Amino acid sequence: MEPSTSRATPAATPATVEIDLPSLAWADQYKILSSTVIPRPIALVSTAGPAGTNAAPFSFFNAVAFCPPMLMISIGSPAGGEGEKHTLTNLRANGECVVHIVDDANKERMNRCAPEYPIGVNEIALAGFTTIASTMVQPPRIAELPVQYECRVHSIQPLGSPPCHLVLLEVVAAHIRRDAIDERHRIDLLRLNPIGRLSSPGMYTRITDNFRMDVPAI
Repeated sequence: MEPSTSRATPAATPATVEIDLPSLAWADQYKILSSTVIPRPIALVSTAGPAGTNAAPFSFFNAVAFCPPMLMISIGSPAGGEGEKHTLTNLRANGECVVHIVDDANKERMNRCAPEYPIGVNEIALAGFTTIASTMVQPPRIAELPVQYECRVHSIQPLGSPPCHLVLLEVVAAHIRRDAIDERHRIDLLRLNPIGRLSSPGMYTRITDNFRMDVPAI
């Protein structure tokens, strides 16, 4: 008699909704992408330009390379689609910025920097942050934030219409709060305590749970 064998029952394929994403209005494209590509780290970017110092948060942000270390931010158009955001204007003017990682303790002050203020408004002072001099670039660092990457612009690429501008940044100096890094350059994530962006309007997340999963040996 043949030995009996058991076969797993295939799981039912979940139902999906097919969406012609490129055909949607930009607001709907943004709504879907920003609510599914999550969580996203938040960069609070300080710049300096003809109208003074500026700071603005961006969640279309990540690390993209090393040797040299490089970051990216994507800067959308202002509300209404006319002109460009002050951060982009300043990056074009002097090609430098400081990218800060936002922690939970400073989330409210970061949020104060989010509105599209008139040009000339110093969001850093408005939010109650303290500035300290950078070592390699002109824009100031924000003392309260635990990670500060001094950067120079590598390139700026407009994408889409109205355009988002993909800005590639080369890190030229890094400052990390002493209690969040050890002598072997290992980061203590819980001490760093960053927040991430979820969906609009106003949804964020904290690192309140984590797990380890090693790559299988082959």
